[in-house]
Amino acid sequence: MATMETTGQQGKGQIRCPRCGRTYDRAPKFCLGCGARMGKPPAARPKPGFPRGPLIAIIASMVVLLMLAGVTTAVLVVFNRPPEVDLPQTVSELKSSVNEAEKYLNSKGQALSSGKVENAPIYSVSAVLDTGDNSVSGEETVLFTNRTGDDLKEVMFRVYANSPDVRDVRGKGKVTVTDARADGAEATVKLSDSLLTVKLPEPLEPGGETVISFSFKEPVPEVSGGMGGLEGLLGESSGGYGVFGHSDNVYSLGYLMPIITTYRDGSWDTRKAPAFGDVADFECAYFNVAIDVPSGYVVAATGTPTGKSGGAGRDAYSFSAGPARDFSVQASPDYKVETRTVGSTLVSSYYIEGSEEKGKEVLEFGCNALSQYSKHFGPYPYTRFNICEAPLGGGAAGMEFTGQIMLAEMLYGNLGGDLLPEDLGGEELGDLFDTLLGGLMGDTLEFVTAHEVCHQWWGLCVGSDSIGHPWQDESLTNYCSVLYFRWQHGEEAANEQLEMQLVLPYSTAAALGGGDAVVDTPVDDFESQEQYVAAVYSKGALFFNALEEQMGTEAFENSLSEYYAIFAFENATPDDLMECFKSNSTDPAAVDALHQRWIKEKHGDEDISSTLPGMDLLDNLMKDLEDSLDLGPLEDLLEDLLDGGEDSTAPSTTDEPAKSI
Repeated sequence: MATMETTGQQGKGQIRCPRCGRTYDRAPKFCLGCGARMGKPPAARPKPGFPRGPLIAIIASMVVLLMLAGVTTAVLVVFNRPPEVDLPQTVSELKSSVNEAEKYLNSKGQALSSGKVENAPIYSVSAVLDTGDNSVSGEETVLFTNRTGDDLKEVMFRVYANSPDVRDVRGKGKVTVTDARADGAEATVKLSDSLLTVKLPEPLEPGGETVISFSFKEPVPEVSGGMGGLEGLLGESSGGYGVFGHSDNVYSLGYLMPIITTYRDGSWDTRKAPAFGDVADFECAYFNVAIDVPSGYVVAATGTPTGKSGGAGRDAYSFSAGPARDFSVQASPDYKVETRTVGSTLVSSYYIEGSEEKGKEVLEFGCNALSQYSKHFGPYPYTRFNICEAPLGGGAAGMEFTGQIMLAEMLYGNLGGDLLPEDLGGEELGDLFDTLLGGLMGDTLEFVTAHEVCHQWWGLCVGSDSIGHPWQDESLTNYCSVLYFRWQHGEEAANEQLEMQLVLPYSTAAALGGGDAVVDTPVDDFESQEQYVAAVYSKGALFFNALEEQMGTEAFENSLSEYYAIFAFENATPDDLMECFKSNSTDPAAVDALHQRWIKEKHGDEDISSTLPGMDLLDNLMKDLEDSLDLGPLEDLLEDLLDGGEDSTAPSTTDEPAKSI
């Protein structure tokens, strides 16, 4: 008999377990004897099918969405980060940055600077303005090449923000410098007032290079702008002029970063920053600077704008400049801008909201001055020039930097009654002051603009020692400002400015404690700011008037053109200046005699007198008042205003008492 066996099945109607042989009429799912599965499990019900093409498309779409989500997240992360700006850091990057920096020069500036600034210092500075605690913090890197001819064990920097007369304006703390390195090795630093010494790990031989880097933080002191001229008259200046400071939300950041001082006669310049006058005694250099400010702030700075980035409520602006002697930044959300082009130079007037009329006026004055000086002395060398309204104090009407000047807001008419105590009728007296000073200012705004523009030639393009020989640039600049009025408005206008801006201030300064002095005197050796002003801005300037009369106008102007052509982008001495005059004079001995009498000796009271009708009476009156000037109650009022209405007997909150200048 044959047996027919299927999986788990024996005979018709008999089902047997394949493991233990037990048979069942009806097969259970599992053998009751051994638990083995009985027969094949039923086939699974087929699931509904899905076309392959759409499935692939959906999968691809999901991948794309995931990628986009990642990108979106990344974008959001990037735009919520503070702005970043790439600046040169390595030797090769710093050297390569020179080409970009020199785009600040126009074609004539390139010709003037050719061969004069080889191996100049190259700065790279990333700075952040914190308007919350009123400070600037930064990272500075500088490529320094030893051009001194001596082995150097240290490099000296000027830190203007740490000058006692700057940092103590409102009792702010001192500057800090940390993480100093030279060629990657730790370097020892010493900060003493405005002088920063960086000790090099190894002596630097002549021609050698080193990359110095450090971090710095500079408090930005509050400055009382507007009443600056009255502060100066009353001897109540708090120092620093407001060149590095702020008033409300206008920030003036002159000499923003530590700058290498001048090396001469075998040593670094270690003179302290004077209480008044300028500290600018620097060699030309190249600057790569990024300034990070709150969004909405308008920034004006030395150089050519090279980029902008933003994020997290901040904006970073980058600039490149060179060759230049210094670097300055102005920043405010209230700045408005007017521009005009003079030749190949873009001229910009940055004024505070509400000063539109004056902002446009100074733009015109600045353009006229650039044109006249370029015509008579030699070309302005840069592609940009900025004029900035600023809250200067301490009697300062203006301040010059490479390619950028500050003009005191007082000159724009922004005094305001809010400077006066309420119980003295602040609004009415404010209107009165505005009216009176508006009339008195008259041509002063144009004269000051012309003066600061002229410094682009004398003091900046042609460098000089403004601490040891301030007359060399200031006296010359003040007289050339009179020449500007002659060229722009005629001889009569020039004579009026000579009387009002040079002659009368000499007698006024004498009445306020000045007096005759040797003009060629270091700033710190003058007895007072009044004496400094009388000697340098009046007597010294009038020397050039006497010199022009002796030489003749053509020879005088030829001398200045020669001086500019020879010493542009270099540092000149007083002897260099006088040699240019003597080389163009038919009587060099007469030039020497005038120089001796006006600059080296004291004959101001004999030589200076007014020639305008009626001015001699005022001049004599001021001289008679030298020992008896008393403003009475007005002086008390003004002193109270300058103290902000506070009790003058209250103890000072500063670390050191601010100097009166």
